[in-house]
Amino acid sequence: MSELAGRSYIPKLYRIDTSRGGIIQVLLGGIEAGGARVVSCSFPEQLVAPVYIGAEDPEGRRYGLLVYPFTTTRRPTRHRPVGENRFQIRYGDPVRVRAEANPLAYDPAGVDVTLVVAVDPEREVVVGLDPLVYAELPIGVSGYYNDHNAAAITATGWIGWAKEKTRSRAALGGRWDGLECMIGIRPDRLLDYARFEALATSLGLETGLRLKLADEFATGTVGRHELERLFGLDAATILDIVESNFRLGVAVRGSVAEHHLGITLTGDPVVASATPIDQDGQPDFLVKLRDGRAVTVECKNALRETYKSGDAKVETQKTRDSGAGRKYRFDAFDVTAACMFSVTGRWTFKFKRARDLAAWSEDSNRIAAIQRVDDSWVDSFGELMGLIDPEVEGDA
Repeated sequence: MSELAGRSYIPKLYRIDTSRGGIIQVLLGGIEAGGARVVSCSFPEQLVAPVYIGAEDPEGRRYGLLVYPFTTTRRPTRHRPVGENRFQIRYGDPVRVRAEANPLAYDPAGVDVTLVVAVDPEREVVVGLDPLVYAELPIGVSGYYNDHNAAAITATGWIGWAKEKTRSRAALGGRWDGLECMIGIRPDRLLDYARFEALATSLGLETGLRLKLADEFATGTVGRHELERLFGLDAATILDIVESNFRLGVAVRGSVAEHHLGITLTGDPVVASATPIDQDGQPDFLVKLRDGRAVTVECKNALRETYKSGDAKVETQKTRDSGAGRKYRFDAFDVTAACMFSVTGRWTFKFKRARDLAAWSEDSNRIAAIQRVDDSWVDSFGELMGLIDPEVEGDA
């Protein structure tokens, strides 16, 4: 363990030099531009990342920000798209560092908030990355966003979007695929972003729900009653979910969607019982049908961003693993349930058998990270099991 500003929970520090001062100043200036004050900053007294920033807002609330900052540049590059803004996850010698373990630091007490940000010091634009996606820093991997994203950030102060992670030419290769959520902000909204990230990380929200929560923050902050409305649950039920789930906020994502899926499955006339499986590495539900069959179901959240055809997309890979281990084998579960809330605003689901999902291009025994939710997915679990005729059900 390393220590920074009295924080002994940080597993690793990275040497940085004073050239990072420009992007740190954007963050500090943003805090002050938002009406708050900077209480402390570990940089430049300690030339290491992460950088610890203490702040206090006008209401006297204190914030501890543990920031992993990276620099965004906009330079025309041969064979790259015009108007591309690029940042690289890099500290020190990437060849040496990427061969080591590079875990992010998280405050076990939940007081400090971990932020992973790409900062453009010229435009003064900040793009926040999902700390759960970057939990093991992918050293050497580059990230991108476009001029239209930067223009929208400048114009509105806050936007969220999802993108497919660009395959790295570095050692990670095909392992760095799937979807990620980006939150673009003007620096004066940095403390709002810290509040957002504290909620999104502690609840373990996956990309679809992160973006839905980000929408709520677009014009301000989210109060307790607004979270009840967002999740479609009362406060007591939300607290019950937090209390009952195994390692919620660390390994469990989409618990709210899983709760709604449990209600949907239990209410299906072909289902005798739907039992949550609260174990790491296991499917989300064991469903027993009235005809005696037992089926396992994995819940995933669809993204609000769809394909041009209107088909939704859903990420079907593990949250906590690395390399090929992030990709599910086809026998890991029987059915995938895609929660459509981020697309439709309603807690409905699309179902498909795991055996019919697209295979990973590098190993046909594993499921691809991103699936298209098209007409081959069905609206009813009973229909998927062949026990309900969709035409009869629709006429009922």
